[in-house]
Amino acid sequence: MAIYKSIALKDFLTDAEIARAVKLYGEAAPGTFARRCDREIIRPILPRINAKLGQENNSRYLAYAVEFAIVTASEKKEG
Repeated sequence: MAIYKSIALKDFLTDAEIARAVKLYGEAAPGTFARRCDREIIRPILPRINAKLGQENNSRYLAYAVEFAIVTASEKKEG
């Protein structure tokens, strides 16, 4: 049985990295954010993220999680 835990962006990204991701989301062409976030933000710091979260992580999966968090926060802000 798999056990899933919730994490927040602040659990693995700094405030500056979150700000970079939000800026990138605003600049990225539709459908390109996750790939760019993976390459430009997540992958370079993946060893630190893995150490913080205590497990090996997939950088693209984390990039999609960042995208989901940004979209969700934007929807809540607009609503």
